[in-house]
Amino acid sequence: MAKVDGTFCSICSREHHAKKQPFLCAVDARNLLYESRVEDARILIENEELEQQIGDILSGQAGAGVTPKQEALDSAARLERLKSEERASLDRTSEIIARADRLRSEIDAARKEIEAKKDALARKKSDLASVSAGTVGRRNRQLEDVERSIQRIRYKWNRSADTMAATRAFLCEEAARLYGLRQVKKGSVKRYEIGTVEIFDVHTMNNLQPHVISTVLAHITHILVLASHYLAFRLPAEITLPQRNQAHPTIWTLASSYKHGDAPPKSDGEDRKASGARPLFVDKTLPTLAKEDPSAYAFFLEGVGLLVYNVAWACCAQGVPFGSPESYEDVANMGQNLWRLLIGDQIHRRSVEPVFPSSLTPSSGSPRDRGNSDATKPRPMIGRWSHGTAHTSLAKAEGTEFLRNFKLIPPAKLIDRLKKRLSTNVPMIEWENIEGDEVREVYDGESDDLGVASIMSVRTAVGSNRGGSSGSGSNNAAAAARGTSGWTRIKPRVDRQ
Repeated sequence: MAKVDGTFCSICSREHHAKKQPFLCAVDARNLLYESRVEDARILIENEELEQQIGDILSGQAGAGVTPKQEALDSAARLERLKSEERASLDRTSEIIARADRLRSEIDAARKEIEAKKDALARKKSDLASVSAGTVGRRNRQLEDVERSIQRIRYKWNRSADTMAATRAFLCEEAARLYGLRQVKKGSVKRYEIGTVEIFDVHTMNNLQPHVISTVLAHITHILVLASHYLAFRLPAEITLPQRNQAHPTIWTLASSYKHGDAPPKSDGEDRKASGARPLFVDKTLPTLAKEDPSAYAFFLEGVGLLVYNVAWACCAQGVPFGSPESYEDVANMGQNLWRLLIGDQIHRRSVEPVFPSSLTPSSGSPRDRGNSDATKPRPMIGRWSHGTAHTSLAKAEGTEFLRNFKLIPPAKLIDRLKKRLSTNVPMIEWENIEGDEVREVYDGESDDLGVASIMSVRTAVGSNRGGSSGSGSNNAAAAARGTSGWTRIKPRVDRQ
């Protein structure tokens, strides 16, 4: 059996520690048996002391006259007791040996388990080292594959959005052409017609008949609502087309748009003012309406101003240039803006290159740089921005930022400018045309020189008044033609007898 020198094992020379390194050598087994050995030695010593005491007692009893029979009985009892103690000692020794064997087998099993774990740990370290050697390369390849897949999906999405925008633009152009929207050039003057009716300048409405104004505005509202449906965007001022309980189109203020429910607007002025609906039709000439019903006149001009704002806003939302959005004259030119939105701008853009790049190969640089590059941002194009798609949506952050960049004249300022222009163009004197033969009847009895001088001065005043109140080339031409077809006079203040 190995001997213990201090705290080292004589077999493996390993330092023993009860908690950190238990059951690593035979020292622990021996240490476990020392307590039983000490107990056995103590029992043997006690046994010897008892035997000595018994011997002393027997010898004293023998000297005191103990009989041989009694001495034999005492010896037999002592022998029996010693045998029982010996059997108990043997039993404890056998139990200690069995426990030592069990501990020895557990130590062997623990050693084998430790060796197996060491082998498994070594294999895992080897596998981890081999795997880690190519991790960077594999990660880069996987990242490139994912980026390429993202680029391919983004390309397909852009192509789909490009095709959808082209389809929307085609529908708008075809609908506008079927509706009769066209541009007519006469020299340097451009006129615009819709439904075979000329789109008038809003500043000349004082000189137009009510049915002409109502017809043109009805055509414009119809084609504008149809275009907003095809382009899937929502106009800032909601337009209500004629329906069962309403024979004419109306337009809602910005504050009341899309908040009024399905109830049609009332025809009464107070109800219309409360609901926010503004008429886009008249049944009287504007000077007469302004004199007889100023409230209805103000509501009508507000509706026309909102319609003009809708057309200009649609041009800005689709990236259609029509002049300066801050210029009142450019914004108020409703016929040109509508034609540019639905027809003219598409003719100009047909020769332009595609909106998105056609290459599927990712460009160089980091993914963040490629995502923020201007090459992936869509250029302005009719049908591109809308409220009905996730791609280039006006409802998302990029669409909100796009709309925020508009420098369009506010509707209130636009309506005030329109009212001011119309108020300055109101005819102050009522004129009438007469033929050349009637001049002599009017000035019958007066001198020829005085009649001719008076007629010429009146004719000059008529020409200047018409030229100042007319806002379009066609009206100026018509006024010039009327001015040369006959004589014009002021209505007499007193009827001649």
